[in-house]
Amino acid sequence: MRTSVTGVILILWMGNAYATEFYRWIDKSGSVHYSDHSPTGPVRKLEQRKLDANVIDGQASYLVKDAVQKNPVVLFGGDCGPLCANAKNLLEKRGIPYALKEPQKNKEDAEALNTLTGAMELPVIKIGKEMIKGFEPTQWNAMLDEAGYPKTRIPDRRKIEAQNTNQTK
Repeated sequence: MRTSVTGVILILWMGNAYATEFYRWIDKSGSVHYSDHSPTGPVRKLEQRKLDANVIDGQASYLVKDAVQKNPVVLFGGDCGPLCANAKNLLEKRGIPYALKEPQKNKEDAEALNTLTGAMELPVIKIGKEMIKGFEPTQWNAMLDEAGYPKTRIPDRRKIEAQNTNQTK
């Protein structure tokens, strides 16, 4: 048992900072094994698992997940011209996950917007329980900051690694 726990800790510690796959299996004698290679002999139970980024690399994603849980972002937008396009760009540039509601295309979204604001003006952003009509980048950024969202997009290290690998080929 102690060997298995030590093995898991070593895998977690030695694993690279990017998502990695590993195997967990139980052998014929009932011992649990962990490895980054699949077993070669007969086993009773085999599971393939995936480890996400380590704690240090995952801190930013934790911040985003925590902010989303506490203060989800809903954008009422759609095809309202440059204001809606700029609103989407701001959220995407910061890497903010959001739900897009399009009142012009969806009756339920139109009713939700009318209930929220009493009008059919776009864009509108709702962050947690707070709401802002119209697009004003300074206000939106301040509200997103207050809600706990990162100020800039957190780079995905796996994508960076893939780009670096492709550049060296």
